[in-house]
Amino acid sequence: MSTLKTKIILLKELLALKEVVDKGSIQIAANENGMKNSNLSQLIKDLEDRFNTKLINRNFDGSQPTNSAQLIYNDICAIEELLNKISENFVDIDALSGSMSVWTEEGLFGSFMLKDLSEFYAKYPKIRLELLMKQNPDISNTDILIVNSKVHPNIRGTVLFKFKAHKKFYASKKYLETRGVPKNLADLLENHDLCMLNRYMNLPEFQNIMKHAKHLNTTSDSLALMYRLVNDGDGITVFPQWFEESSKNLVCLKDLDFKYETEMQCICRTEIAESPKVKAFVNFFIDFCTGHNVPIDIYY
Repeated sequence: MSTLKTKIILLKELLALKEVVDKGSIQIAANENGMKNSNLSQLIKDLEDRFNTKLINRNFDGSQPTNSAQLIYNDICAIEELLNKISENFVDIDALSGSMSVWTEEGLFGSFMLKDLSEFYAKYPKIRLELLMKQNPDISNTDILIVNSKVHPNIRGTVLFKFKAHKKFYASKKYLETRGVPKNLADLLENHDLCMLNRYMNLPEFQNIMKHAKHLNTTSDSLALMYRLVNDGDGITVFPQWFEESSKNLVCLKDLDFKYETEMQCICRTEIAESPKVKAFVNFFIDFCTGHNVPIDIYY
């Protein structure tokens, strides 16, 4: 009958076998693990006796695994990976707690990414995120900033990652059923209701639109308000690509001759760049971008 003691001994013997296979030599494996050659050799012999099979061929070239050893090698690797994962979780368990302030435009967290945050909290239940959107970004009193690099070019800190935000015109199904689908950009500007964020109106990419729009019905500094208006069928506006996924009512007007792309970068205070909390947030954001086909480049 297998007991706790026998399981511990077996685990020790299996890990010893993996070390010898990885290093190709009992002597090298013993030296790198601070053991005597004879002690490591005995562990291998005990494992061979346990399985009643030869696991290591010892010769002048070193120690080579037999077919039997190769059959169980991948399973031993999986065991070691689990052990490492458990160890890492306990090392970081205290560090992965407390609060972390994150500033970004409301369009990212406020209107879409909040759905994915439930996964972050499930994985890191002791971390509380303070999400800031209204005030100006300030690295001196905020842990992480996610900003438009053109709008905020002078923020000093450690760049963690950059990603692209592709923006296009969107309308609700209700609006399109009532007013029809714009045939092209000229048709949109001539015959359709346009809603526009204040932050876009002075950008070079939007000057032609602002100049020729005949029905600029609503402007606002709130993306959340704009989202509500357009989602309810009150007009057409420019949204980031992920907004289409945030509502079953929104339709991307892909045939319009319009494309606007911004580069966003995530910056944190340099002194906390190595902290487990920051690394956890970066990993979460990588998963978010991967899941929603958002191009991302990791810098740190």
